[in-house]
This record gives sequence, structure tokens and C-alpha cells, in this order.
Amino acid sequence: MLKINYMKTNALIETEAWEIALLLFVLMIISSFIGKKIGNYIQKRKSPKEKSTETSTLVALLFFLLAFTFGMSSDRYNSRRQIVVEEANDIGTAILRSDLYPDSTRALFRKDFKDYVEARISYYEVGPNLKGILKADSLSQVISGKLWKRATDLSKDPNNLAATQQMIPALNTMIDVTTSRLSGEKAKVPKSIMIMLFCLSFITAFYGGYSDGRNGRIDWLVQIGFCLLVSLVVLFTLDLDRPRRGFVNLDVPNQTIIDLRKNFE
Repeated sequence: MLKINYMKTNALIETEAWEIALLLFVLMIISSFIGKKIGNYIQKRKSPKEKSTETSTLVALLFFLLAFTFGMSSDRYNSRRQIVVEEANDIGTAILRSDLYPDSTRALFRKDFKDYVEARISYYEVGPNLKGILKADSLSQVISGKLWKRATDLSKDPNNLAATQQMIPALNTMIDVTTSRLSGEKAKVPKSIMIMLFCLSFITAFYGGYSDGRNGRIDWLVQIGFCLLVSLVVLFTLDLDRPRRGFVNLDVPNQTIIDLRKNFE
């Protein structure tokens, strides 16, 4: 089930993005320093004059992987944002279609819809708390189940035929979009790609220091700037992949669901 799988996290996901980026920056600097020492040692023994070309190839490969990973995170973030807005529209449509029923039935529908909206608002506002997420999701499923049962029971009355034909599809869409939203949050950049990105960053930093060491000098300003740039790209890549924490979030799209409270004023 989605609920069980959602709880399977790992250290990479649980660690803050800025902590990972900072650690990456420090390790890249250390890799550059080690590479410089080894390059200096070889330069003193063999005194090579030619410049190595492996560094430029590795830098190109690293930048390609950074662009690929960032693009993947960006696409997933945009998909999550669209789903939130889509969910708000689906809930709003179902609320409006409760007006097709008699006043007594309409009041019951709107009461449950109000509780459902509050459950979906809390689903996001609990942040990265897994227990809170699952609790809010379970509550919304219970309430949507009540709404569905009421609609199906009313469908047996021929007098509610027109209302049923409008409400049942709206409820079905509203319920289905919650699964899409939960699945979208589970969809992360694969761990293997991130590990490969980190390893390639270390190797590129090492060869940068090694190449400069063989040439007898290293421009630390350039090397530190390179490590900082890579770390910042990784930071925002991870941030886009974690909409419940960090600098980039879904507060603005989620406001569309919060605005549904106006339907009950």
C-alpha cells in the first residue's frame, strides 16, 4: 500500500539539503587538496610539462549530470504543484455539486466537505512529519468514504438521478487525485543517481587539484568557486525534490486549497 511504502525513508532523504551540500563542499575541497599533493609529488619526480585533459572531460560530464538531475527535480516539482491545484479544483467542483440536492441533504454534504477540506489542509501543513502525513491522509480517506457512501445511497432514489450523475464523477475524481498527490510526493530523484553525482563531484575535484599540482601550481580561488557552484546546484536540486521542507515549497499552490474555506463562510 502507498501508506506503508511512504514510510520507507533513508538517511539521504532525512538529512537536510543544506547539510548535504555543505558536506559535499568540504569533501570536494579535501579531494582537491589530496589531488594537489599527489600531483606535486609526481611533478617533482617526473617534471611533466604537458597539461592533462582528463579534468575538462570530467567537468563536462559532471555539468551534464548536474543539469540532468536538476531538470528531473524541477519536472517533479512542477508536477506536484499542478496536482495540488488540480485537487483544489476537484474539491471545489464536488462542493458546488452538493447544491443539486435538497437542503437537508445539502447541509450534510457540506458538513463533511468542510471536514474534508480541513483534513487536506492539515495534510500539507504537518510538513515532513510522516506520522502527521499518514494521519491526515487516513482522515481524509475516512471522510471521502462517508461522502461516497452517502452519494451512492442517494443514487438509489430516482428523484436524485440528475444530482447523482453529477456528484458521483466529481467525488471519484476528488478521491483519485489524492492518490496521485501521494504518489507524486514519493517520486524522488533515484538515490543511485544522487550517489553517482556525489562520487563524480569528488573525482572531478580530485583531478582538478591533481592536474594543477602536476603543473606546479593551483588557483584555489577557481577551485573553491567550482566546488561552491557544484554544491549550490546540488542544494537547489535536493530542495526542489523536497517540497515539504527547505527554501522551495508548495505554500502558494496549497493556498488554493485553503481558499476553499470561503465556501463555508
